[in-house]
Amino acid sequence: GSLTNWSVLGLNNNSTLAVKTDGTLWSWGRNQFGQLGLGNTTNYSSPKQVGALTAWLTIASGSYHSISVKTDGTLWAWGRNTTNGQLGLGNTTNYSSPKQVGALTSWLKVSAGGYSSAAVKTDGTLWTWGANLNGELGLGDATNKSSPNQVGALTDWSKISVNSNGQNMIAIKTNGTL
Repeated sequence: GSLTNWSVLGLNNNSTLAVKTDGTLWSWGRNQFGQLGLGNTTNYSSPKQVGALTAWLTIASGSYHSISVKTDGTLWAWGRNTTNGQLGLGNTTNYSSPKQVGALTSWLKVSAGGYSSAAVKTDGTLWTWGANLNGELGLGDATNKSSPNQVGALTDWSKISVNSNGQNMIAIKTNGTL
């Protein structure tokens, strides 16, 4: 395959996921919790296409989970989910293929870290879920969340990043402030 048509890359814990310019999703590497989204837990040393869809927009990888937004604004997650609920599906079940998170079509950007996830919607609101032992979700408590929760009421969030150990998040507003 061509090495010049990759558009978005997600890396973490010996796994790689990428979206090509044609909207297809590809993954390879370590897969013990199904974080490659291929419907199994087999490791792969070369890229394998995840399904046949051409509608993937962006991808983010946590330690053992992945989250993505499709071009229709829907949010998808897969991989390890036990204990922390970092897939946002309202449970703690592992999934080895992409599962839609809710029914909304307003998701825009995603970030994933150790055992937490975050997203910004098209209306500029910030949402977080997963591990929250140190209050890293920004929700004013230290309780894990297995589904997306809005952080405050502001509508001017533009970028997000969850670090690889999942113990901190940073978000940037449209005016460049934190």
